[in-house]
Amino acid sequence: MKKLRLLVIAILLCFSSISWAQDTVSGVVKDPNEVPIPGANIIIKGTRSGGSTDFDGNYSINANVGDVLVFSYVGYQTLEVAYKGGGTLDVVMQEDLAKLDEVVVVGYGTTKRSDLTGSVASMDAKQLEQTNKVDAVSALQGQAAGVVIQRTDNKPGSGGFNIRIRGASTINNNQTADQGGFTPGQNPLFIVDGIFVDDISFLNPADIERMDVLKDASATAIYGSRGSNGVVIVETKRGKKGKLRVNYSNYVGFKEAYNLPSIQDGSGYVEYLKDVVVGNQFASGNLNYRRDDVVLSDYLDGQELQNVADGVSTDWVDLMLVKGFQTNHSLNLSGGNDNTKYSTGMAYTEDNGTLEGEDYTRFNIRGSVSSDLTDWLNLSVNNYVTHAIQNTGSWEGFRSAYRLKPIGRPYNDDGTLRFFPTDKETQITNPLFEADNEFKETKFLQYIGDIALQIQPAKGLMLTTKFSPNLKYTRYGEYRGLYSKSVTGNPSNRRAQVNNFNYFSYSWDNIINYKFTKDVHNLEFTGVISRFMERSEGYYNQVRNFTTDEFKFYNLGAGLDIREVNSSFSKQQLESYTARVNYALMNKYLFTFTGRYDGASILAKGNKWAFFPSAAFAWKVIDEDFMKSQDFISNAKIRLSYGKTGNNGQGGGLGPLQSQSFLGSSATNWGDTPMSTLYITNLTNPDLKWEKTSEVNVGLDYGFLNNRINGSIDVYNRQNTDIIFYKSLPNVTGFPGIYDNIGASTNKGVEVALNTVNVDNGSFKWTTNFNFASNKNTIDELNGSDIYYNISGTNYIHRVGEPVGAIYDYVFDGVWQLDEATEADGYGQTPGQVRVKDLNGDGQITPDADRKVIGQAAPKWTGGVTSTMNYKNFDFTFFISTSQGNTVSSNFHNNLSFPYDGDPSRLFNGYKIGYWTPENATNEWYQPGNGGQYQHTMKYKDVSFTKVGFVTLGYSLPSSLLDKLKIEGLRIYTTVQNPFIFTKYDGWDPESAGRNSWGASYLSRTYMAGISLNF
Repeated sequence: MKKLRLLVIAILLCFSSISWAQDTVSGVVKDPNEVPIPGANIIIKGTRSGGSTDFDGNYSINANVGDVLVFSYVGYQTLEVAYKGGGTLDVVMQEDLAKLDEVVVVGYGTTKRSDLTGSVASMDAKQLEQTNKVDAVSALQGQAAGVVIQRTDNKPGSGGFNIRIRGASTINNNQTADQGGFTPGQNPLFIVDGIFVDDISFLNPADIERMDVLKDASATAIYGSRGSNGVVIVETKRGKKGKLRVNYSNYVGFKEAYNLPSIQDGSGYVEYLKDVVVGNQFASGNLNYRRDDVVLSDYLDGQELQNVADGVSTDWVDLMLVKGFQTNHSLNLSGGNDNTKYSTGMAYTEDNGTLEGEDYTRFNIRGSVSSDLTDWLNLSVNNYVTHAIQNTGSWEGFRSAYRLKPIGRPYNDDGTLRFFPTDKETQITNPLFEADNEFKETKFLQYIGDIALQIQPAKGLMLTTKFSPNLKYTRYGEYRGLYSKSVTGNPSNRRAQVNNFNYFSYSWDNIINYKFTKDVHNLEFTGVISRFMERSEGYYNQVRNFTTDEFKFYNLGAGLDIREVNSSFSKQQLESYTARVNYALMNKYLFTFTGRYDGASILAKGNKWAFFPSAAFAWKVIDEDFMKSQDFISNAKIRLSYGKTGNNGQGGGLGPLQSQSFLGSSATNWGDTPMSTLYITNLTNPDLKWEKTSEVNVGLDYGFLNNRINGSIDVYNRQNTDIIFYKSLPNVTGFPGIYDNIGASTNKGVEVALNTVNVDNGSFKWTTNFNFASNKNTIDELNGSDIYYNISGTNYIHRVGEPVGAIYDYVFDGVWQLDEATEADGYGQTPGQVRVKDLNGDGQITPDADRKVIGQAAPKWTGGVTSTMNYKNFDFTFFISTSQGNTVSSNFHNNLSFPYDGDPSRLFNGYKIGYWTPENATNEWYQPGNGGQYQHTMKYKDVSFTKVGFVTLGYSLPSSLLDKLKIEGLRIYTTVQNPFIFTKYDGWDPESAGRNSWGASYLSRTYMAGISLNF
């Protein structure tokens, strides 16, 4: 006991000596204007000890000589000061204007965010790094208000995206199943280092310094017709003055399929088959037929019956699934001196899917150098090369796994694969054969670059000439072997196909920029003469009837049956003259005026040229004298803009020369003699002119409590006139149709961005970024009657007063019940079938009177939330996005809820759902085999969803350890991509619910770990 007392006393004395060695440090924390900062946090670095300033900026803490005091406060730069003794330490904290002073790319130039007059959303390298996405478009998804990105293909490297900035305007009914209900041709203009490209999927996100999205017509007007759908400007990383800096980043992970809807197992399929037979009897009017009346041997052969007796229940989906693998390695080097700056990098990306045969590899190499040859002459060269290979695997395996009867066997008794799962099966082959028998490979090589010469002949004057080529070569090869589903063991159906595409374009920009400043006046003029040309060639070859599978698509000459030899060529040009004036009065009244004169070769003679003007004004209210007496509002800027842009028709499906008439070939009989004929494909329209967009935008940039709360609000009204559309003509005219300017549409919406610093006490910081956007689209004018069309089972209408892409059909009203048999018979239906509303109550269902608009393809509103927490050296981030209010005819439900061609013996497997039977009176789903003529109305699904995009936990090595290792930074992290999805949609993926299941793939989540090293 005595020894214990002595030990306690010794410990207390040690603590006492430590406390006696500490000083009481006090002082005042002020801003650059000598104004005290209340509530500033002070901690001793590496500890939890600290305090905060009072209302007058005073503080007092205990510290040892040599301790580092960390001062932090929202809106100010974190300050670290070593305590050298004396008991007093006053500090001045500098305002953190990084966000307001960040440089934003606005087209042929840059500006500070605080000086913006238009609506621009941005994403920097740090935000891109957080997402850990394989492609840049995925990284942008859900991050910017008003930018709706729909992924239409889940296969690795697909680049299948529809992107809408502030809604769809152009009308186009030349859709494909891959579009998933969206109108194509309306993606924004992508500009990578000043080069026009169709998409940015070829870029490695680690190479991107920042992305700026120009949304309103004022911001996009400098690109004239090319900016009518918005502009996404991508700047890759460039060299900076200083020593050689090296960054290496890498992540590895594995993928798994999830959100898989349930289908019947072996026993469930047998009951489902019985219910289909009962349904067929009900459809024929026999309402007394029941399950007990079904004789299975009428529909299943002896082998299938034996499999049922043996309890065979094959999970074909589980057999097809594999673990995917994903990795990315990026190496970047940069540096420079006063005259020359350089940057170079290389990257390797591998992404394997959750079906065997799906994989994507990409190699990126880039290099840039900028050198001041003299004090008035600069030369810069940028190069970016991408080589990628995408294998999409079999396009049949995905849906075959869902369609196949679970009572079939995948293997023979000797362990070899069975070609048909049962002897009776003739429709669907064993999907396990597909990976080795169907190949679809795309090789892709792209080069973009530019060489620019800048001359500064006088102070404030800069002349630039810049040539930017874009070369792209794509080779698509396809082979369907003997044991693929499409060949089904018939050698004459073996197929090899090779398509080659060559694309070349260039932009040649000559730019003059002049800046003038005097007293309270600041003027900047930008003038541009630009020429753009693009040409493409395509070569298509398909051969069948091979004697072996060994050649795949590498020896077309081995095929005996030449099916297709074709080629194509396209060329168009655009010439533009642009001027922009930025004027600032007292640096708080900002004006921007832009005009662009565009000429497009694609349009009709006499209508090739059009002028697109814009004007914008911004008022920095925060800089007014009456705002200086308060400290609650830290930023306030009002923006107002109006502008016009144009569309040369490509958004509506118009291609080069398609405004002209062409001859097509056909054949007919003259008596008993066959003869070749020619016909006019479409009429010439000499009056075809530019489609134009006019937009008004009102915006507010705000900040409170030293920008602890900040963001922006924008309200816009965008009107499209002279919409270019391919209009079909009556058959009696003898002409299929004509491209014409047929109508007008409007997009009205609101966008909100909100950034908050929820907690910042030095050792712990929590920030959140919100974005919200709502858009309402309507067709205002339409030259002629309503336009009806069907895409992938969805019935659409173009009608005045309704949105572009309005879904037009009968209204689902439940399922006819047994006690409603008489009423159902009055409509020509039976119990168990889908009932639709008799809208006009006339006792009959007719297309003209009983259909209405029941939904729209585009979401009514979207949003996103990114939340980041930092505690000492740890960081935690999660991202959530949502899309609400859109409808589509679900391909999953169309394919897995009815028997193949009405014959129960050929029945596909079915969706596991509580469908209607005589014993189960429900409105959840109709009776299998007896859906009736309106069953498709039940398959319109609300595809709203909320996705957790990623969750990341990271750790950065402390500076003390970095100094010992002689490196600048090292961060390790782990991430889960797409961990959760919340949706009422019960199919595969709500984003791509409308696309055809042929060629589709599973929604997947990815678990990964990574490292980022700087030295």
